Amino acid sequence: MDRRLGVVEYLELKLHLLVCAWCARYLKQIKLIGCALALPTPAEQEPGSSLSREARHRIAKALKANFISE
Repeated sequence: MDRRLGVVEYLELKLHLLVCAWCARYLKQIKLIGCALALPTPAEQEPGSSLSREARHRIAKALKANFISE
């Protein structure tokens, strides 16, 4: 993942991953973490992907009603 492997190294790695369940699982975990880190943060998301004004108003109203009644 850090550098491009040569043909022999690539084949050795693939062979090892076929016989070693622990390393294969670890590789999947590393790839999953990499994908998770690449996801956009809420600040990076498109403006249209946030809640509508009406939805925010309903949520605020519900929160106020719950805090006042307690």
